[in-house]
Amino acid sequence: MREFGPGRYFGPAREPIALPKGRSTAAEHRFGSPDTEDKLARLRAYLPAFTTALRRQGFVLIYIDAFAGSGKRTEELPALPLLGGNDAEPQTVDVPGSARLAIEATPPFHRFVLIENHPKRYAALHRLRAEFPQREIECHKGDANLLVRELCRTTPWRRAKGIRGVIFLDPYGMEVEWETVKAIAQTEALDVWYLFPLMGIYRQAAKNAVAIDDKKRALITRVLGTDEWEDAWYDTPVGQKDMFDHHQTAIRMVNVDTIESYVKSRLESVFKGAVLEPFRTHTKKGAPLASLFFAVSNPRAVKVATNIASYILRQPARRGRR
Repeated sequence: MREFGPGRYFGPAREPIALPKGRSTAAEHRFGSPDTEDKLARLRAYLPAFTTALRRQGFVLIYIDAFAGSGKRTEELPALPLLGGNDAEPQTVDVPGSARLAIEATPPFHRFVLIENHPKRYAALHRLRAEFPQREIECHKGDANLLVRELCRTTPWRRAKGIRGVIFLDPYGMEVEWETVKAIAQTEALDVWYLFPLMGIYRQAAKNAVAIDDKKRALITRVLGTDEWEDAWYDTPVGQKDMFDHHQTAIRMVNVDTIESYVKSRLESVFKGAVLEPFRTHTKKGAPLASLFFAVSNPRAVKVATNIASYILRQPARRGRR
């Protein structure tokens, strides 16, 4: 019997493609922390397990990448000393990004929707699509929030055969609006992998409440979908008064772990299926960077999805940091 399950796909990382030194392309996409490969490995593990399970049930399957980039990412590997000298130079490599990993997943999805607003990266997605003429791939340029909400609203999720899918939210910063998250949850047809910008929220939510201007306050509220975060995170320390016996300004009383838990509770308020404990990524110096959440929108299809995803999220970080 053919082996089934995420362990089958959580294998070695994809081999990078070395590029000649000095090569530069218009769509070159440099991004990520040391944990970027961990994030993509989890997505790569989930997709074929998902398509295997759902194809057996006769669903039409869709993959949506809301911030698809160019379909690859460019890394610079450290130089290794050459025999007899130290003249070695760093090597630039291309590594498959989320869009390519999804297209190459087997069994395949029936439809792919790739969204990117950057003109050069968008052009690169068209070149990626041309490599797979047998796949039904759509490339859309524009605001990911608007396009995803429109897709969620207009797709006939409950048509005769049924449509199910996976959406990957890997924003460059704090672009994902709560209204987009709600639209995804309301489909009751999509599983979502959401790389939540934990560091971004932590930085915007300054230690001292007076340092949060209207722009920062509105941004945090737009991402979380509520302004109640301020009451939940800020308070005036007991006994701290100024020389006139006035209470000092409120300060943030929570740490990054509490903020991450708050985000999880917000997701649980709209995703009726399940929201799993996230996998946290880090900067090169080890500081918390983002939280990779997995959520199920369909309350009637929780067991298989969460069994697969929970196994994947439990896997240790490849670089020994979790």
